[in-house]
Amino acid sequence: MQLAAGLSSPAILIALIWSAALVSVAIGPLDYRGQPSAVVLIVVGAGIALFLLGYLGGRSLFIRYFASQAAQMRPLSSQMLNRVVTAASLFGIAGISLMTLDRTMLSGVSNSAYSELLRCAPGLIDAISIKRTPLLYGGYAMFSFGFVSVALFLLKGEEIKGWAAALAQLSIISPVGYAVLYSGRMPILLVLVLVGVAMLVRLAQGRPPLPRGHHLLVKTVAVVGLFSIYSSAIWTSRQKFCIQMSPLITELRQEQLQRDPLAVPSKPAEAGPANSLSEGARPDSREKITATELTKRLAEASAAPPSEQQPSPTDVVLAAMLEGWNVKPRGYVRSAIESSHLSARTAMIGLSTYFYLTHGVRTIDLVWHARDGFTPHWGLYQVGVLSPLLRVFFPGSQQLVTLHDEQKSAQIFGFFPSVWGAAFIDFGFVGAIVYILIWGGVAGWSAAGSKRSDLTTPLLLLIFVLASILLSPVQGPLGIANSALVLSSMVVTGLTLDLTRLWSGAPREASELQLNGPAT
Repeated sequence: MQLAAGLSSPAILIALIWSAALVSVAIGPLDYRGQPSAVVLIVVGAGIALFLLGYLGGRSLFIRYFASQAAQMRPLSSQMLNRVVTAASLFGIAGISLMTLDRTMLSGVSNSAYSELLRCAPGLIDAISIKRTPLLYGGYAMFSFGFVSVALFLLKGEEIKGWAAALAQLSIISPVGYAVLYSGRMPILLVLVLVGVAMLVRLAQGRPPLPRGHHLLVKTVAVVGLFSIYSSAIWTSRQKFCIQMSPLITELRQEQLQRDPLAVPSKPAEAGPANSLSEGARPDSREKITATELTKRLAEASAAPPSEQQPSPTDVVLAAMLEGWNVKPRGYVRSAIESSHLSARTAMIGLSTYFYLTHGVRTIDLVWHARDGFTPHWGLYQVGVLSPLLRVFFPGSQQLVTLHDEQKSAQIFGFFPSVWGAAFIDFGFVGAIVYILIWGGVAGWSAAGSKRSDLTTPLLLLIFVLASILLSPVQGPLGIANSALVLSSMVVTGLTLDLTRLWSGAPREASELQLNGPAT
């Protein structure tokens, strides 16, 4: 319990996570060539110091101005909790259903092939014209409530009964569906991290990690196992697809360059994780490829015979590492592959996952050395939903063009920036300091609120903050699988429950307050 209480403290967790990240880069299976550098160590140290300063301020803010008022509020009724969970679940399920309908039936293109193509070559997104209906935007406004209903059910499952409990568990289809639609893994990883953090918070409160009943342990183990299988399968499928479609990708890039001479073909992104926030090179491209034409050309490329050249598995792995990621496996990994103790496929999957989660450390170094070439983008880099909205509703804007060019120049296009790099790219030096202070402030406020009150908003925010810390070596708190929308949904849901209690009148005595919360 003491271990869980310590890990559920944002102040402790952020120090542990970044210590582990730096050590992993220094001695892990991939050689990052001189990383972590002195620059990285200084940036990370300064970032953590700012976070802790904000943490202390947020903690003090809750104790001084919120604790006394929270102590006088009536307890949350089970009826209201079940109603809100039901509403959040229905919003999430309806949202992902609308997105699925738009992408698979109304877009005019095979969604799976289109999504895979953009994973292989994200710079092509503005060379292809697909239909987007209002259903897609409506779905985006609602699907993130599915994340919230899952988290809230795990936190308060003993009080959630009947249809509300069933719908909350069914809400897992929201992040899963979002991942499948866009051929990604991060939405599922995010919800699994939220599940793990909720279990950690429950342990810190002295409760069992999962609510009793509903066979949640079996379901959780099954989801984790299926995610592992899915992650492995989608990586293998993507590699095969990108290799098979490489001639078509080359043709499309050449056609894009002819239509827009400024659209320099980007380096293939299939070797590294595609950053959905940077998938949009030039909104001013003309004569885009239609969905019908793309579907036909994808079918023709799929029917083409595979290349006769079959390099050795070891050569495939090493070439992909070096060319796509500018890294190479350490000697012991290469020896294991060459001696057949480790298959090339297993090595590729393992190393790609390791790279996926750790390469943000090197990106910090790249961003620092290219710092004079960046201009603030005020959330456009991290908040994924802003990019397509800007592209569709403000096609004459040059913000995406500038963002793309700056990433290309810094050699980070298609790669994850970590929380520190993302903060600087979006807000500059001064803005990044404010951003990190706010992040720390929310962490301190939510940690204190979860310990000193039974309010729902601090508890949900604590879950979000802890998850964002765990994933901070990859992205900032607003840049993880449209997590800005998840955060908004958590705030709306938490305030709905807490303000209902505040407006219901009949304050209770502070002695009635249940103070079951995680230690800070």
